[in-house]
Amino acid sequence: MGRLGLAFRIFFDVLFNAQKAEQVRAIEQSAPSATDSAEPAAASPAPAPKPEQTRPTSPARPTPPRPGRSEALSLLEALQREARLIDFLQEDLSGYADQQVGAAARDVHRGCQAALGRMFQIVPAIEASEGSRFTVQGPESPAAVRLLGKVSDTRPLTGTVVHPGWKAERCELPQWTGTPDAQFLIAPAEIEIT
Repeated sequence: MGRLGLAFRIFFDVLFNAQKAEQVRAIEQSAPSATDSAEPAAASPAPAPKPEQTRPTSPARPTPPRPGRSEALSLLEALQREARLIDFLQEDLSGYADQQVGAAARDVHRGCQAALGRMFQIVPAIEASEGSRFTVQGPESPAAVRLLGKVSDTRPLTGTVVHPGWKAERCELPQWTGTPDAQFLIAPAEIEIT
């Protein structure tokens, strides 16, 4: 699997699986930074402290960990706040006319599209439109290009684009700063006082 495919797989694992997100966070925090791997300059050893200079210190109190939250919930929160996506999906639409549903869907679509564009800048995975001919030159990653139909091991292969795919050019989810009791809250209740 290529690096791009691995990146997409990890992205979606982290986005939708809190346990995977914590594993990746732990790996990222334990990885040495570029400055850690640099050779330290040769320096003379520090003199040993004199006995009268040393004072017994109490053990440092560990700082409590910040409350964790799945980034998937942060994404849902943004889509609800900006497009009312959850309100739309949780609504029973059987009592509404198709025109009413269509009008509501346009607003939700517009809000979701704007939010996803701002946070992820989603673009096609390949520069080709559906129905056009496309030639696969080399061994592209299965995560980036999925070959369908009569696939052989020889390249180049030419076929019809069924779907150009999608990729994110960035991932800028809002940083959650809530309290532990709001960890799973997507949208607060709204109460109008009269």
